[in-house]
Amino acid sequence: MPKPLAGYIDVCNRDRIAGWAVDLENPDQSVCLQIFQNGRLVDEVTAELFRADLTGFAKAGYCAFDWVCSEYLPHEGSIIEVKDRKYGCSLGGSPFYIEPLPCALTGSIDVSDRLRIAGWVRDNLNLNRTVWLTAVINGVPTTHFPANQFRRDLREAGFESGRYGFEHVFSTVLDPLQDHTIQLLHGQERFGNPVFLPRADHLNDAFKSHFNALIQGLTTPQARRDTLSFLTASADTLRDQSASNITSLEARTLSQKAKRRHKDTISFPPCALFIDDKVPDATRDAGSVALLSHMKATQALGFRSCFIASRLPPTEQDQTHLAAMNINCLMPPVFTGPEEALKRLGPGLDVIYLHRLNNAESYTALCRAFAPTATIIWSIADLASLRLRRQAEVENRPELARTATRIEVRENMCAWLADSVLTHSAIEAERLERMVPTANIHVVPWAVPVKNRSRRRQDKPVIAFVAHFAHAPNTDAAKWLILDILPRLKKRIPDLVCRLIGSAMPHAVHMLADEDIEVTGHVSNLEDTLSDVSLCVAPLRYGAGIKGKVLDAWSVGLPIVMTPIAAEGLVDVSNPVWAKSIADSAEDFAEKIAALLVPSAAKAQIAAARKLLKERFSEKAIQASLEDILPPVMIETPPLPEDKSEPVLN
Repeated sequence: MPKPLAGYIDVCNRDRIAGWAVDLENPDQSVCLQIFQNGRLVDEVTAELFRADLTGFAKAGYCAFDWVCSEYLPHEGSIIEVKDRKYGCSLGGSPFYIEPLPCALTGSIDVSDRLRIAGWVRDNLNLNRTVWLTAVINGVPTTHFPANQFRRDLREAGFESGRYGFEHVFSTVLDPLQDHTIQLLHGQERFGNPVFLPRADHLNDAFKSHFNALIQGLTTPQARRDTLSFLTASADTLRDQSASNITSLEARTLSQKAKRRHKDTISFPPCALFIDDKVPDATRDAGSVALLSHMKATQALGFRSCFIASRLPPTEQDQTHLAAMNINCLMPPVFTGPEEALKRLGPGLDVIYLHRLNNAESYTALCRAFAPTATIIWSIADLASLRLRRQAEVENRPELARTATRIEVRENMCAWLADSVLTHSAIEAERLERMVPTANIHVVPWAVPVKNRSRRRQDKPVIAFVAHFAHAPNTDAAKWLILDILPRLKKRIPDLVCRLIGSAMPHAVHMLADEDIEVTGHVSNLEDTLSDVSLCVAPLRYGAGIKGKVLDAWSVGLPIVMTPIAAEGLVDVSNPVWAKSIADSAEDFAEKIAALLVPSAAKAQIAAARKLLKERFSEKAIQASLEDILPPVMIETPPLPEDKSEPVLN
């Protein structure tokens, strides 16, 4: 069908648009025209002006128009289109492209994501004009916006007023599940390089923002319930995937099926889960040293080791520290606690190691429920009932004796429920065997390296007491040492210095500081702190288990004077070598310290101690003890790299 409009644009520039138009169906009526600039309606004009060259065509020549621009056209050029308002037909010569004015753009795109695009741009040929840009997303032009925001950094860099910045926020967040290409145009000229945003393959900030916007838009209870159900199911899936990766459960199951068919298979290491109150720290207490030693031995025997804390959540630093030892530290939000870990990991666990009484009480039943095939080991650290009963006798506190009786019942129950019970002291093992004859009890200490002691010159003899002072027996021992033993010792050696070293030191211990009494507190490198020490002491009046402070002194080649409680489970008190270093009264303690400060007198103890460490406290001895307890491993594993870290026991 032929168009009913005849006409043409004769003039089109930045100042005016002129031409003529005739409605062929109604030649006596004037034509109303619409003028579009870059697709935007800017004005209307009627073709009713006289032109002499059109007198013989229609309306006696009154069919022309001449429109003058009321504002300057964009610097970057424009597409001008003239249409008939009645029919929507374009006039001849329309659309018409007006070339951009000369410019020299400089600037940069500083930020580009799914929320916005920002940067700065200016025209070096026209410093006072505002540059307009168009964002083209995936080939589709969007909003036209100016680069006229103030930026202090631009002004300070010498860019005149500094009003060359732009920040365009998209009307909707770009879909994070799709690829996107963003291009900025100045008219038809491209500004900057295209920005490519790949689809998100993880929950990055843009995805989180998009998802948060969706959640904020939920307005009905049903929508919130549906979303929460979806999120809960997704969290369960992620936790199950993490657990499967840790234990290699699916791969191990397939491998076992293939083995039954006599096919070649790949063997996977069994998995051991260790549970303690908090992440073990070798510089904090002997219990941590023991746990880390057993973890390392378990790894050497072919197990994959995981750890989770039951009371104090681990930090990122804790996770990094354990990862350096090839130990997987289970943390929130994937594993919120031992309950979650046992629920997710249970079927893939071969060993569950419960450290201390409270963890054995809390999780033994859950271990049986979620990991029925796993070997459950309870490592007692020390018998709290025995320690409290001794404390009750020393301090004359009958209420502690009653508490000890209740704890003893709990300890006996845990020993009866566990597949194996680990204790560090033969004395405690004998006591448990009497109370729970059916319990499977093993004496397994921890590895203590024998080191070459670094020595510093000392002007005065120095004795040291090393301990973790959150433990009640150690605080009591420090007070007994300073208030009762040291005055007697000073009568024999007036210039002697006494040093208290250890973590979690209470105010009561700090108050013991004096001219010749150094209260050092926690140290990161105990070996260096002991380099000018002549002798260590362990003046424990009550306690249980074997004492890390004694082993630590022997490790660096220092003699030690100790009470029978401190020596319990380590040496035979009737042996003449050890008898010279064991004292049960303040006077006897002071006398034996003075005797062992003579270097020649301490040599026999140091030689015997180092022999003891090599025989009973070596890594091989610990591995051999645990090998009899842990289930057999059917694969051969390469030896672990040598641990060159400096263990410190406080």
